[in-house]
Amino acid sequence: MNQGKIPLLLMDYMKFDGAPDPIKFINREKIYLQFVAKVEKDDSLKRVLLDEAFEGVLRELSSKLPLKRVYEFAIAKYLLEHDEISLETAAQEILKLVKEVDEDSVLHAFQCLNQDFYDPGQKKRNLKLFTLENGHLSKTATYEKVLQNDEYRAYIEDLIIYGVFRYEKEFKEDYYGVPHLKLYEQYQMGDAALLSNYRKSHSAFRGSGLLSNGNDYFLFIDLHKEENIKESINYHDEFINERIFQWQTPNSTAPTSERGKNIVFNQDRGIHLHLFIRKYKEIDGKTEPYIYIGKGNTVEYVGEKPITVTMELENEVPASLYTEFTKRV
Repeated sequence: MNQGKIPLLLMDYMKFDGAPDPIKFINREKIYLQFVAKVEKDDSLKRVLLDEAFEGVLRELSSKLPLKRVYEFAIAKYLLEHDEISLETAAQEILKLVKEVDEDSVLHAFQCLNQDFYDPGQKKRNLKLFTLENGHLSKTATYEKVLQNDEYRAYIEDLIIYGVFRYEKEFKEDYYGVPHLKLYEQYQMGDAALLSNYRKSHSAFRGSGLLSNGNDYFLFIDLHKEENIKESINYHDEFINERIFQWQTPNSTAPTSERGKNIVFNQDRGIHLHLFIRKYKEIDGKTEPYIYIGKGNTVEYVGEKPITVTMELENEVPASLYTEFTKRV
């Protein structure tokens, strides 16, 4: 990348090996252009971003990056050129990028773009770009108007194309099913709601180390606990070896409760236990992502409130990752 000026377009980062990851600039400023305007002290860019509608469009789309499923952006890309899209056409557009897609996930993507699962605060803060009516998704009048400005449109197209392009690079065209999870990929808690087609407020998916959607249980585990943690929540979660993991349930869980039975007899009850693990909660004040290591099945358990569960992993953890998780620093 040329020294000096920061690229204006996200796609420029895809052209060079070893380019920095622009997502970290988005995380800092919410909008990539905001970051450029600030660093370059670019007054004309700052002026452009004073347009609330344009700024709102960029903010709403940027909040979805990096994509963990491509469906929403395949639909948004189609709607750059068309007035509306049906579920059937959306499925066709998605199939240009991935080998397979299920109908329910296409509908869920429509509902997500319609902001169905935003909490009231998110609805207030985030500009609505799409409207869902009778199975068809169309652009809102505000978004339509922003796209009529050629300069604005160029930046919006760049953002959508970058999202799709980056997704293809990281996930290829594989279909991951529902929940749409790729082994050893990085995730945040909230991603589990989106990727399992959760149909209540997605912001509810945070805070607790155990979240569920139907028969899918998502276990978010910090291996390294904070120094001054209360003993009541100082769970003993650790790798026994590359294939066996010990996990303690939240301390209110008894093996006689429905949730307890679902965990300790998960296979008999058709419950999928998905494990997301990170070594540290944060490094240098930045929250660390979790790494998805696949599903585990309970082979033994002892105690209650919390229950100490021994799980056999369906996928042996690769040696390099295992070392990273377990070696003392």
